[in-house]
Amino acid sequence: MTLASVISACSQLGDLEHWCWIESHINDFGIVLDDHLATALIDLYAKCGSIDKAYELLFPSMRKRDSVAYSAMIYGCGINGKASDAIKLFEQMLAECIGPNLVTYTGLLTAYNHAGLLEKGYQCFNSMKDYELVPSIDHYGIMVDLLGRAGYLDEAYKLIINMPKHQNAGVWGALLLACRLHNNVELGEIAVQHCIKLGSDTTGNCSLLSGIYATVEKWDDAKKLRMGMEGKEITGCSWTSNLATP
Repeated sequence: MTLASVISACSQLGDLEHWCWIESHINDFGIVLDDHLATALIDLYAKCGSIDKAYELLFPSMRKRDSVAYSAMIYGCGINGKASDAIKLFEQMLAECIGPNLVTYTGLLTAYNHAGLLEKGYQCFNSMKDYELVPSIDHYGIMVDLLGRAGYLDEAYKLIINMPKHQNAGVWGALLLACRLHNNVELGEIAVQHCIKLGSDTTGNCSLLSGIYATVEKWDDAKKLRMGMEGKEITGCSWTSNLATP
């Protein structure tokens, strides 16, 4: 229990150095690394960018790999850009008749997003219902980012609008980033409106929209936005009255 707490602390700090020092003394404590600790370590190595060690040493040596262990490994591969490994692990997980959970899908969708595999990502997202899993805000956010990066901004917008759960600034922020990437003024304005209403980073979001205006040479709008930011009128949305609304 002590080591589990220490691993969790190191994981939250993203600090692998302290764990390596502790690991060198494990034998002195007479503690055997069991599957529970190995799963916690997979999470630690993933968040510290050392997923190869977890994938090549820790995971194969586990006595019994359950949904928690698989999900930690898939998530680790996903956030570290190892899409093919994440997909392979998911297929292996299903072959062993181990059902996925929400964390599994977060990692898998992240992997598809890193690889830009839009069609596969959509299939993955839609397959959640096959396991009676309801997508969370995080899953929607990843899908909006995946669609947006691929240039499917209208589809990303519709996905947000049709979300069964309460929207948050994260999904609108993902859409705004995609609008900046593809210089989509109309949806960028809508996304900023929602971000402001939901209490997101006003200055950062407005800077993104200003960048869109500048790129498409809408200098008057960029100036009005800049003046609103300088006059701290953004929170009151004094400049948003003429923006497009959904």
